[in-house]
Amino acid sequence: MAKNIYALLVGIDNYHPDSSPSVRSLTGCLNDIRAIESYLRDRISFESEWTLVESTDVPWILTNEQATRQAIINGFQQHLCKADNDDVVLFYYAGHGSQQKVSEAFAHLELDKYNETLICYDSRTKGSWDIADKELAYLISQVSKNNPHTVVILDCCHSGTGTRDSEIVRQAPGDERQRPWDSFIFANDSVALEKLASLKNQDKMKFQGFQGKHIALVACRSHETAKEYTTEDGQRRGAFSYFLTETLKKTNGGISYRDLVRNVNALAIGQIKEQSPQIEATDAEELNQPFLGGAIDECSQYFTLSYNIKQKSWVIESGALHGIPNSSKGGDTLLAIFPVGSNAEELHQLTNAIAEAKVTNVLPQMSIVEITRDSGLSQKQTYWAVVTSLPLAPLKVYLQGDMGEEAVKLASLVHKEAGPNRNPSLYVDLVDSPEDAYCTLSADNGQYWITKDDHPLVAPIPEQPDGVGYTSDRALKAIGRLEHIARWNNVLTLESPATSFIKPDLVEMSIQILSGQDVSASPNGVEKRVQYTYEDGEWKPPIVQVKLTNNSSRTLYCNVLELSESYGIYLPFFEERSSISIPAYASLEGENEFYIPDDFLERGVTEYKEIFKLIVSSAEFDAGLLEQDGLNPPPQTRSLELPDTTFNLLLDRVNTREPGHSSRKLDDWMTKSIAVTIVYPP
Repeated sequence: MAKNIYALLVGIDNYHPDSSPSVRSLTGCLNDIRAIESYLRDRISFESEWTLVESTDVPWILTNEQATRQAIINGFQQHLCKADNDDVVLFYYAGHGSQQKVSEAFAHLELDKYNETLICYDSRTKGSWDIADKELAYLISQVSKNNPHTVVILDCCHSGTGTRDSEIVRQAPGDERQRPWDSFIFANDSVALEKLASLKNQDKMKFQGFQGKHIALVACRSHETAKEYTTEDGQRRGAFSYFLTETLKKTNGGISYRDLVRNVNALAIGQIKEQSPQIEATDAEELNQPFLGGAIDECSQYFTLSYNIKQKSWVIESGALHGIPNSSKGGDTLLAIFPVGSNAEELHQLTNAIAEAKVTNVLPQMSIVEITRDSGLSQKQTYWAVVTSLPLAPLKVYLQGDMGEEAVKLASLVHKEAGPNRNPSLYVDLVDSPEDAYCTLSADNGQYWITKDDHPLVAPIPEQPDGVGYTSDRALKAIGRLEHIARWNNVLTLESPATSFIKPDLVEMSIQILSGQDVSASPNGVEKRVQYTYEDGEWKPPIVQVKLTNNSSRTLYCNVLELSESYGIYLPFFEERSSISIPAYASLEGENEFYIPDDFLERGVTEYKEIFKLIVSSAEFDAGLLEQDGLNPPPQTRSLELPDTTFNLLLDRVNTREPGHSSRKLDDWMTKSIAVTIVYPP
């Protein structure tokens, strides 16, 4: 029996011109919807009899003026409600979230007297209203009557307060109008009204007995804001949507909801200020299921290479939607070419490759390839290609100030000679627009400042004005700190190629608090928060344990990195600085004490974020290559003798950016992350 995916995708950048008060436009919501639509169309497992249902009765993709309140309701009731027991339902909303003055009937459910809402295109016009959280719950309950696998993804926020940061956020002022009772979609549903009347305040988020079974992925906590983000190629996206779709593209099709949001959360915490994506489920066991219940096709361990007459070039049948990254100043995506029919072991021995190639242009569905070493490939035949190297994106930095100013001119000149052989820095790319930059290097009062969204990332150079002014040495130190941040970001975003056979669920990473107070707000283990405890007359930092479990039938090699808020990278859990072998079906535990550095406490910082990143490989590797303390110069390349594998060369490039070449073995690898916040009591 065929299985169907019923999707309702809503993206709103521009709201009705008659909205009162006016609703500020956004820039990335339509891009988010296009990205998830493309992902669904391309990655659905047609061979497994999954079908994306494209309704002819009502639109299932609603953008801007199409996304009226009634159109969204119709999408639920006339499209999503057709889903059956074996089907999957996806509701995806990218736009403004807000609040709405609560009606008297709901006063007992909302202590702050406001409903959380989604703003439709015409929500703020006369006679129309936002979709309130209780209405969304009601619509989900209708969809869930036939028990499909239901997923709700919301890239918006609901705090209703003023914007605290300079970046664009998906949040609009609350609606202070007194909403009439008969405007709610369940106003005439007596059964629903009885259930609402029976709820107490503590039940409001669950709507037990009223809200149907589903999984919800949301962009941030209730007190945070959902931000927009500029991608590597300059496209505006929702930060949550971008990290979500990138993680989905780069995993091998079977990532669980729990691991998906853990990875997205870690990326968001590392890249975006005050935004922590969350996940909720009416049944916590469903968080261990693969995304969309397994409807996404699993990538093979190779790509098919063929000659495309239309493109007049060699191509592989996979592109951006499959996780193939664009080339950058940090390198190219390199491929080894094998005969069709090569077995798994042959594909991992690079000496068996009959040609080599590099990706020159990444399209959504395919990539253009240039053959760099040819052993007589025939344009009339197909071949198999495996990834042997991935590019590492440089940090995009905007120099603030006139290029004629002494400080900016010095920094620009130093950057041009900061790389090997007095070439430009390989880690830092100077851009012409602040909108295209990850951070800004500016000069003020004799100091260099590195900032992101007007917030300093590190201490200025020098830390206190001393009257000396700007020097080449200080400019070099500023570029060095930028390179340090770039290496940290490279490790944070380090992910395996989609062709890796090591799926995210083959090695589990769990976090346990051995001492200290667990004050985690997330019930599903997305982000841990642990607080110091007062013992024997002093505040003692918490002890955290990590447990790694190998669920595969082969020995794998692992280690866990600690990426600190101060841009340090450490190996805190195990004595080995390289990798630890975990036999098939075995577990390994390590623990350590985690504290907030004194210099942070002295500055009044009482919450310190850590990201624990698990790296898994099919061969031994040197995790010590990634270590860095504070903002010191990068460590020297380690001399530890390990197998000459593609993954070790990648780790070395994170540290040195020098190109490497392996003639021996291609190893598979995988990463996953969990964020932990260390809290010092006030």
